[in-house]
Amino acid sequence: MLTIIKNTFREALAKKIFIGYYIFYALVVLVMLFLVNVETIEGAMSFMDKKSIVLSAETGFLTISWNLIIFFSIISTASFIPSMLEKGTIDLLISKPISRTTILISKYLGAVLFVFLSMVFLLGSIWLILSFKSSYWDFTFLFSILSISFAFAVMYSIVVLIGLTTNSSIISILVCFFLIFVLSPILSIRETIIFPLFNNSTVEFILNFLYYVLPKPGEIRDITTSLINGETVNFWKTSFNTESSTFTPSWMSAISSFIFAAVLTSFSVYLFSRKDY
Repeated sequence: MLTIIKNTFREALAKKIFIGYYIFYALVVLVMLFLVNVETIEGAMSFMDKKSIVLSAETGFLTISWNLIIFFSIISTASFIPSMLEKGTIDLLISKPISRTTILISKYLGAVLFVFLSMVFLLGSIWLILSFKSSYWDFTFLFSILSISFAFAVMYSIVVLIGLTTNSSIISILVCFFLIFVLSPILSIRETIIFPLFNNSTVEFILNFLYYVLPKPGEIRDITTSLINGETVNFWKTSFNTESSTFTPSWMSAISSFIFAAVLTSFSVYLFSRKDY
């Protein structure tokens, strides 16, 4: 398993994915370093509460970049499965005394570990910049490294399945784009905006079904920002207070996303173990 994970990193390095990935995130870190050193921020630090400024900066960064980071990570790793299935590569892998389950899970974990380490670099650097600049050390922000890696792992289960069935990275990228930027945001506002507009039981059933079945990367972000701000996170159901315009996420969003990823990954393992190469 460790060998396959190492080969995944070697593949990323050979395809210049690794280098390009970290150059891009290094530029993001440099931009953040510049922003927290401009005079307006330095002036604000003298009369505003440091904690509130740091929390606003952290949650603001995650709100703006969360979906972009996940999608960028998917673009960077979508080719791992199709390239594994290329003639010669797959023949060599399945000829070794390793189960196909181990091969696929190792490839999956290699991509997740690749993204996790990049989040350690990106989010860890931003945390250090904000902490040193403000002298306020908010360790809860480091939880975002785990949560965004988890959100990526959930979405990557889709990439793995599509890669196995179509040998195409483009299709998996397009499907993930649609889920992350179109369908998931629509489903998250179904109760507050869509249902009042379309008073139809069939539409409600379909949207509710899709909501509870499909992954919810946006709500995993909402859980993370709520924890950073010390806000409440429900267990069973997300809620929206129309009077105060406050949205409260739920742990069930993360749990259902985990179940989705587990089911898709298990099905991918089943297909991979049955397919002839």
